[in-house]
Amino acid sequence: MFFSTDPNQPGTFRFKLFGFPISIHWSFLILPILWGSQSGPDPIDQTRSVLIYIIVFFISILGHELGHALAYRSFGGSAQIMIHAMGGMAVSHGSFNRKQKIIITSAGPLFGLVMGIICLLFAMFLDLNSISKYLRQFLNLMIFLNIFWSFFNLLPIIPLDGGQLLGHIMYEKKPVLRGQIGAITAGLASLFLFLILGSIFGAILLGYLAYQNFKAADRASRGYW
Repeated sequence: MFFSTDPNQPGTFRFKLFGFPISIHWSFLILPILWGSQSGPDPIDQTRSVLIYIIVFFISILGHELGHALAYRSFGGSAQIMIHAMGGMAVSHGSFNRKQKIIITSAGPLFGLVMGIICLLFAMFLDLNSISKYLRQFLNLMIFLNIFWSFFNLLPIIPLDGGQLLGHIMYEKKPVLRGQIGAITAGLASLFLFLILGSIFGAILLGYLAYQNFKAADRASRGYW
């Protein structure tokens, strides 16, 4: 299962970092391989581009989830990180109050934003014309992916961090309204990606999230959440 939260499922590589158990399912490779392979017709460039995408995706997702995990730890909890086809998640079984949940949820995007800004500052002090095109591609992708994803992830859409934040801010109340906000936001974002940016894949993904948020609102209206 590509999106399973079971860290022991087949095809999973496990290790520890800063004391946190990390589980990486092979399906994590799907998106960076698909995107990296579109770099051009040259097979050597394609291969190198795929490797760069895999490295950047891994660093970015792991950094984001480490932000959550470190916040969990700062409040006395423990966490494990799972990386799979749809990104990653930091899971903790501790008990946290509303303020702590807001900080924990915000820590992931903040960590990613910091990584993106560091890479941006590094690129500003470099003569980009004097470095290899692969290092330039690495920096550009790190900047774009981390800064863009950090802001995108704050949209009030379930299950993004923004959707979780909205729930914490609203004291976990009004689930129908939260689902409706998520559905409308995801729907508008899907139209923007398709009509303005021409991103078919992004539009499909946001369309799927709009449907999931609509279904969540419908379930909540019938007493299920």
